[in-house]
Amino acid sequence: MNSLLLEPSFPQLSNDMTIAKAQIESSGVMPATDGLNREVIHDMTMTYALYLLRNSRNDEAAEVIDGMTYADDAGMMPAVDNAWLWLARMSLYVLDGDNMLALGAAENALRLLADVHNKKGEDFLGLIGSLLYNLAYVHNALGDNSRAAKELTKAQKIFERLVKKNENRFSALLLYSVEASASIIKSRAKQMKVFAHYQSMTELYTNELKDTKNAKAREALENLVDTLGHEGNIMLEMGNGRDAVKYFTKALRYQKKLNDTMGLKELDLSIGLAKGLHRLVNRRTAAEQLLESLLLFANKIGAEPEIKEIENIINNKNKNFNIMTLLKSIFTVAIVLLSSIAVNAQLIVGHRGSVWGVENTEAAFINGAKAGAWGLECDIHTTKDGAFVICHDGNMKRLGGTDKGFTELNVAEVLATPLKETRLGVTYVGHLMTLGEYLDLCVEQNVVPVIEIKGDQCFNIHTESGNPAADNLTGVPALIDLITRKGLIDKAVIISFMPETIEYIHKNYPKVQVQVLAGDKTTDYWQKWCLKRKIDLDAVWSLITPELVNALHKAGLKVNAWTVDDPKVFQKMKDYGVDFITTNTIFPKPLK
Repeated sequence: MNSLLLEPSFPQLSNDMTIAKAQIESSGVMPATDGLNREVIHDMTMTYALYLLRNSRNDEAAEVIDGMTYADDAGMMPAVDNAWLWLARMSLYVLDGDNMLALGAAENALRLLADVHNKKGEDFLGLIGSLLYNLAYVHNALGDNSRAAKELTKAQKIFERLVKKNENRFSALLLYSVEASASIIKSRAKQMKVFAHYQSMTELYTNELKDTKNAKAREALENLVDTLGHEGNIMLEMGNGRDAVKYFTKALRYQKKLNDTMGLKELDLSIGLAKGLHRLVNRRTAAEQLLESLLLFANKIGAEPEIKEIENIINNKNKNFNIMTLLKSIFTVAIVLLSSIAVNAQLIVGHRGSVWGVENTEAAFINGAKAGAWGLECDIHTTKDGAFVICHDGNMKRLGGTDKGFTELNVAEVLATPLKETRLGVTYVGHLMTLGEYLDLCVEQNVVPVIEIKGDQCFNIHTESGNPAADNLTGVPALIDLITRKGLIDKAVIISFMPETIEYIHKNYPKVQVQVLAGDKTTDYWQKWCLKRKIDLDAVWSLITPELVNALHKAGLKVNAWTVDDPKVFQKMKDYGVDFITTNTIFPKPLK
């Protein structure tokens, strides 16, 4: 995270400093000021301070900044100029590792900005946003990530407003803040929203200009290409080949408008595209052909880092093939051996994430993943505007104080409601998530999403007579589509206390793993129900017996036991041979 957000927020000076700037950059020193008035000298000194900072001449910069800040006539300079000097001083303190002095400098800057009359101006907003960004940096360094995340979110909103006003000046600030989110805001969905917003604005801007020979249009296109490439690399890190291909293809299309010939930039983007293609089983041949052609071009232009990268991809591909061949042989032997013995390996599912955080929130899910969970169980409802949100209860009264049902609230209202919950003597705060954010988190943490459908009307096909009715299934296709778009259709598990809904999904979407939730009726009832429909069972642990587990295993079905927090019960379920154990607290790697 770069703390020096200085140049884009540099205030607009009263005088034209073009000549002075050229003199400073050519000589590295402050031009003579003889015969110049106070305002010109001030603007020239500001320009010189920025030059020193840009060239990491920090000690000299500090001397110039302090000289201006503590001068007798400091009170006569524009408030935004004085505030920027304190912003610069703050950044120097951060570089020196003195975070407390940095916070003091920020307070001085904010005090000065409070007196600015035009609080909608670019200079004012740019400084406020940059201060918030740098405060997020400091608070993150001090371990206060919650506060840092809030400050960074506010900064992003300001930068989004500024990009609409002046894209050329402020687009860098928006990009910096988005990149910082990767280390502070863990939810990829929130980051994606900012990226998407920036991309759409930039595309609109370039489409309006159309003429790529125009300097503004070219700069906008270059920013867009960099953004798309950055996002493509993030998708690769997440293992999302499909979206990586989408971003790199788009980046190459815009880059072609900038440069119709193959160069180093095009080579790097094409390598990213090849990596994405190689993650898609049906596109690996195309990926290999592309890599071979890229290797020839890289050798032609002598691009040594790219040559090594391409060769590593090709070599790793071959190694992976050999390893997979070996694993297939081992797996074949293992199947023969395991066919004669009972499988006694349990996979842990974190109930509503884990006990370490407000249930069904980001903290609970992340801590569950860190504790070693195989899967993370969540509960979904549908909002008034059709979004899927994660919460166990039908409202937020228990956690957030509001008793309105989710069908009475839009998604923005749900996500904005602060939550609080005390668990194991610790009080946690947090906010609910959308299903999309939760799925992104599962991808990031490499865990299986286990999605419980609650009794929302759009999912409930159970009638009073007990007969299925397909008229209330509007939520099912939307849910399956979202899981598919996130690349998790072969991984996600859907569970529900509504057996007709589970049966419907099992019949119409056979690729999706489903489990029927059982908390009432008898063990015998659920055994017969599951065997008849070939559907896995997710039952309260008290209903589970060794006979039930054996009967379902013989039919190739799986058994999940919930919710097990007693170590003795946990051991009992293991002894019974269940496939999964859902728990709040018992994980392979307990959190302290």
